[in-house]
Amino acid sequence: MSSHHLIREGRKRLGMSEQQFAAALGVSRGAVQQWEKLGGTAPKRANQARVAELLGISVAELVSGVSAGGRGLDVRAEVPLVSSVEAGNYTVIDNFKPRQQFETVPVSVPIKRHTYALRVHGDSMVSEVGDSFPEGSILIVEPEMAAEPGDYVIALNQSNETTFKQLVKDGGDLYLKPLNSRYPIKPLDGARVIGVVREFTKRFR
Repeated sequence: MSSHHLIREGRKRLGMSEQQFAAALGVSRGAVQQWEKLGGTAPKRANQARVAELLGISVAELVSGVSAGGRGLDVRAEVPLVSSVEAGNYTVIDNFKPRQQFETVPVSVPIKRHTYALRVHGDSMVSEVGDSFPEGSILIVEPEMAAEPGDYVIALNQSNETTFKQLVKDGGDLYLKPLNSRYPIKPLDGARVIGVVREFTKRFR
């Protein structure tokens, strides 16, 4: 795989347009088009570290055009790990601008502008069978995805508090369902779904 192909495929996996990719790196769209074109120019040395970081690969992988161990194919990017308060105002997150002052989490799903990570608190989504999300789990949340019944979602209630539940439908009505049977199922009512969980992992330290 050439560096041109590695950059083009990496940008597409990030779900970014040429212009968004260029803006994230502080270069022109024309520069990105040159990098991705067979026979075009490669990133200058001053830009290589930023390009590699955005793609989730090393500079050596970028220059050689070879992704060591497939890491560049598996880890798509990193997204900010936010608080529940920031999750309620997720538009403060912009993954296509220079990195903000957040702890970041690697993800293996395509990201969009406002994709973020959120830590699970409490045991309402802990189950003895099937899916289970213990306290401390890290959720990758996509606010630009339309939620469907069965999805795990982040919702914002009328008090502007975030909650993590499963969206279910019964008799035409939508409900927020905890996986822990000790907690009640509640109608969606005035709550608003603000993100769909795409991925989760457990961090111990």
